Amino acid sequence: MSLNSKVFPAPAENPGRIKHLYCRPVTTPASREYAPFFYLEARIDFADVRSGCHLTCGVHSVLDMLFPDGDLLWTRDMVRPVDPAALFASKPESAQLRSLPDFVTESLLARIEASYLTYLLRHAEMRIHRNFVLNAYSHPNETRDDFQLRCLEAFHEAFRGDLEGLREVFNRRLERIEEKYLHQDRRGEFETDRRMTQARSKLHALAEKIAELFLRTKLTLGERIVRPRQPLAKSLDLDQSLEGLEVDVSIEIQRLINSYQAKVRNIDEYIIHPNLRDVHIVRTCILWVPVGAGLP
Repeated sequence: MSLNSKVFPAPAENPGRIKHLYCRPVTTPASREYAPFFYLEARIDFADVRSGCHLTCGVHSVLDMLFPDGDLLWTRDMVRPVDPAALFASKPESAQLRSLPDFVTESLLARIEASYLTYLLRHAEMRIHRNFVLNAYSHPNETRDDFQLRCLEAFHEAFRGDLEGLREVFNRRLERIEEKYLHQDRRGEFETDRRMTQARSKLHALAEKIAELFLRTKLTLGERIVRPRQPLAKSLDLDQSLEGLEVDVSIEIQRLINSYQAKVRNIDEYIIHPNLRDVHIVRTCILWVPVGAGLP
């Protein structure tokens, strides 16, 4: 139903046991005419065993002054938030209050409270973040970015272990190349000591380069683009083997980083709903709001 626009002077005292609050105007100059709304306040104790999350928060809501249908479930657009810091118990001196509908009684406010409790059980929620791989949950009010950085740190030890295992794999491959080329001189594969020295130098240089690459590799969320070099078309067999090994090292390190980055980013929202024992209605009042001023 629509609000009655007729203006009545405020009584010296509020009759009955219904409490009244007044909203500070958010526009200047403000209207002297005040319209009534239902004001509802609740405390919700969010507690979730799986995530270990515990948080108590206050909920402050406003509902249009409509006669409630007992069978109607409130929707999100019917209930609007209001800033409790903008509410006062004393009526502004210049305020002129619209008439309060006759259906507003203490028993009606009790029904409003019951409907509000049902509404909160259906719609109140706390959203946190969950990492599936770690089975870890964010703290209340922790941003997704902060939680993601915490997950990144949690994966550090496992990543270093896998990186070290990958390093051992390539060290063995390098040893097999060394075995193949440096011990073939007995079969006359190398004609001079100079060629043998060059081969050892190349093997040593690549070994140091690979070791440095593994030492410098860290798990971050930044992109790391690998552009493998193509082996020389007319290079010797040893050169081709070393260049191929170097390319494979870069590719496999990047693949390992990518796999862990995917694990870190495997985050979704985890929604916590309150139970009946977690919702506590604090009070239900009549809230007077300056006409056309909006809610703070």
